[in-house]
Amino acid sequence: MNNTKEITLEELEKYHPLANYARQIIWHELVNELKLQPPSRYQLVGRNGMVWLLAIMNPRALGTSIKKYHNPQVAHQISTAFAGRPVYIANQTGLRYGVLLSTKPKLPKEIVFPGFGQQKDLFLLGRNLQKEITLKASQLKNVLIGAAQGSGKSNTINLLVHQMRVFGWQLYLADPQEHTFNPDIWDNIAAHPVASKDDEVLIILERIRAEIEARKAAFREIAEGGIPPSDLDAYNVVSPNPLPRIAFLVDEANTFLANKAIFALVADLLRQGRKWGLHIVLAGHEWHKKDVSSSVNDMLQTRLALSTPDEYSGSVVLRSPRWGRWVMDQPAGRGALKASGRVMPMQFYLVTDEQQREWLSETTPPGPLTDEERAYVAYALNQEGAFTISALVKEFDQSEWGIRKLAQAWEQRGWLIPGKSAAAPRMVSEILIQLAGLPPQNEQKTLAHSHGSDALVRSSQASHDLSHAHPKVSHSSRTLAQPLAQIS
Repeated sequence: MNNTKEITLEELEKYHPLANYARQIIWHELVNELKLQPPSRYQLVGRNGMVWLLAIMNPRALGTSIKKYHNPQVAHQISTAFAGRPVYIANQTGLRYGVLLSTKPKLPKEIVFPGFGQQKDLFLLGRNLQKEITLKASQLKNVLIGAAQGSGKSNTINLLVHQMRVFGWQLYLADPQEHTFNPDIWDNIAAHPVASKDDEVLIILERIRAEIEARKAAFREIAEGGIPPSDLDAYNVVSPNPLPRIAFLVDEANTFLANKAIFALVADLLRQGRKWGLHIVLAGHEWHKKDVSSSVNDMLQTRLALSTPDEYSGSVVLRSPRWGRWVMDQPAGRGALKASGRVMPMQFYLVTDEQQREWLSETTPPGPLTDEERAYVAYALNQEGAFTISALVKEFDQSEWGIRKLAQAWEQRGWLIPGKSAAAPRMVSEILIQLAGLPPQNEQKTLAHSHGSDALVRSSQASHDLSHAHPKVSHSSRTLAQPLAQIS
């Protein structure tokens, strides 16, 4: 999409008097002042909504002295004589001087996000003077965001996370202030409750690591000739069960990265995660070399800097002192994107509060279980509460890997009670029965008979842990914990 106004022939004609004046200045400066050759011809053109006079040199007439002409000092002298108008030198198709005759266009201070695009995994980020800036998920990679307070850091995070949400990505979120990622909202959308403390971040990181290990196994299962798919995109082309991308977004990341255990786990995931579809986004107000050490610097290949409190922070984010100075004191939302080794100044789209309220009101908070997962629980109850992987695979025609992965996740949450031996099946807990929306069961006697009091105490403890881990089910979990403890 390009909203730049095209210059008409009628509009160009209005610049003829100014172009003639510019020709006289160029001729005077080149011939009389610098003792150089005059241009061979002039051309008045419109480009990207701007009007330029091109002074075109004849390289043959210049001979071996072309370096005298291809000199920033020559452009500077013409610019000074022409009241400071921008003058550029180009030599892609022959040597020429470009003099800007029209007013230099400016980006507006605010561009509201135009709405979600039609192409999945294509991020709409903002605009520069020529076009809309987009980035494919494969180009997004791992992201570092730096911005001073009030310059648009939270907005930029929202710009990314809402598009990830619409794309169907698996989201993990951390925010020590619980402001950008309000748990009351995002706990219902993300794959795990929002982490606000170090120990909660560590749990999320372990969950992501477990997911990557499961994906490694899935890649090996469909390997052709012993060669697994090269990355998630390649896997999803050939797999009957495509996997979503994973995003771990951390606001105020410096707060958590000061913890050495968290830093080590993040560094490890930055190194290995992208192949398996993991994207890590770290956002903070100030970044220093000690925060972005050499062990992780090269792994953060996409960098977004808005106005920073000092040029040093911007230089660290963009890995460029020049661009670090440029982003200082920019208006809110104005910044630079560095992707694929190239820096682009731009105005990032603004996600308004009204847009977020509309999106989130239309988002039905997902239940704890899908319809298919509720069917698994109902089937297990018909088997006296036994969650037997082989039986579920046969009954629902699912892959063993998928059912086993689900069982491991539910056991970690305390929703399934582990068997007393490796051969014994897991048993559904009363918590899982209630999350499935099934009527209360009198299966407690069956569970007690199968596992004894130890299993029930474990289920009671699991329900206590769950009440702290996920506010959505905390009330029901505490209600269930007491009677289980009494029976034991």
